[in-house]
Amino acid sequence: MGCEKAMATKILIVDDDSGTLEFYRFVLEGAGFTVEAASDATTAMAACEAFNPDMLLLDWDMPGGGGKAVLNKIWTLLGKKIPALFITGMPEKVDVDLLAGRISVLTKPVNIDTLLSHVDSLLK
Repeated sequence: MGCEKAMATKILIVDDDSGTLEFYRFVLEGAGFTVEAASDATTAMAACEAFNPDMLLLDWDMPGGGGKAVLNKIWTLLGKKIPALFITGMPEKVDVDLLAGRISVLTKPVNIDTLLSHVDSLLK
């Protein structure tokens, strides 16, 4: 993805682990994306309203609502289905019915190249 396009792309990261959240922020901002972060479902909803993201990067299991619930709430709030990337330590728990379309799942830990490759692919 070109730098100009990345800078115009806004990604909301939702993960309850602060170290993981900051790692994703560092990687995505380093690649030129505009990033907002939230540590739970409630904060994610507020951030989504103000930030209007182009893509979501979500943990599957977190306080205040799991990733699937957060994704559906955000899609409803935005009135559209933006791409989503779930990154989880428990991929077997991810609802496979969600995986159609512009949704992908990666297993933690994830390396930088894999993360950026999946983000780029989902945004095409």
